[in-house]
Amino acid sequence: MRRWIAGAVAVSALAVAGPAFAQAKPADPVAALKKQFVAGQGVKLTEHTSITVGRESYTRADRQGVIGFDAKGIAGAENTRTPILTKKERARLEKMAAKDPSISDSVDLLTERIYLVSAGKRLYVNGGLYGTLMPENKTWIGMNGSPSSAAYGDQLINVFEPATLKYLLSKTKTVSGAQYRGSVTFAELYKLSPTFREQIATKPTGKPAKTVISWRLTLDAQKLVKRLAISWSMKVTKKVTLSASTESRYTEWGTAVNVTAPPADQVVDFKELMKKAPEPPAAIDRNYVSVPPDDEGNTE
Repeated sequence: MRRWIAGAVAVSALAVAGPAFAQAKPADPVAALKKQFVAGQGVKLTEHTSITVGRESYTRADRQGVIGFDAKGIAGAENTRTPILTKKERARLEKMAAKDPSISDSVDLLTERIYLVSAGKRLYVNGGLYGTLMPENKTWIGMNGSPSSAAYGDQLINVFEPATLKYLLSKTKTVSGAQYRGSVTFAELYKLSPTFREQIATKPTGKPAKTVISWRLTLDAQKLVKRLAISWSMKVTKKVTLSASTESRYTEWGTAVNVTAPPADQVVDFKELMKKAPEPPAAIDRNYVSVPPDDEGNTE
């Protein structure tokens, strides 16, 4: 069950502002999306996520960054992610840290702004709970991923996959102007979306497979997605339910975007890093990582 939560719950932008991609106004949102698949262009992302465990608000997370395209779809992504613990949850963790000093640093790391970059088949994350094990001359952890890895982890639905967008629109229950509403199960999305399969790693079965993601999608005047909001819930015990909601906004379609991987000599491979970690303090989540030395990062 933890893998489902980590996969679902479970980075700075290099965008250069540019004019919107000129095009005729298409009637089909999928066709409109494909017209944006031009190398060197992309879209800006702003995202807010809220997690609730039981009846208690647990944490929030904000993302800002860019998604770049090529002729096939997403070519790379780059953004910052800032986790924000509720006051009650932070107080609880600090109380635990007071009793066990070995985890005190981890409490601060959970609220530090982090950086994620994805290009090719790799995801790069700056810092981390294992940051103290990283060689002094390295600043990034590299791991297996995909061009879209850096943009996902909170938002479960990738509307930049034409087949996924087409499927959602075909299952729409309510249409009001440029707004669409519907739902999709974990099992359906796993079968359909490479991005979702990457996020949760293992095929959902049993009750997790039946988990329903409710979604709301809004298009702009050019039939391009400008807002996607999702919400879903899952039982983690007989008495406790985990609920999550994410709102993603996509703006400045056609903006110039050039996402590049960090210099190879600044990257340490995640697997190599783990070989030097005899006793990891806790399971690492690629979304919970520290920041470069010149950025204090902590927003609390």
